[in-house]
Amino acid sequence: MSDKEKKITIETGDSGKGTTELPASANTEELEERALSVFSSDRNEDITALVLCLLTAFLVLLFTKWLV
Repeated sequence: MSDKEKKITIETGDSGKGTTELPASANTEELEERALSVFSSDRNEDITALVLCLLTAFLVLLFTKWLV
């Protein structure tokens, strides 16, 4: 088998429930950066959602206090 045909098998998913085959020549650093950027964007979305929820709760409490 030549170097181009060699494959690397890595475990993916929760607790290694899946596997992915990559060519041996794959740029693993680029793949790691892409994976980390996905986690980073999810974290940013979570923080944004938390801030919006807190702001909404504050406004609801503020206006209900004024209405009573």
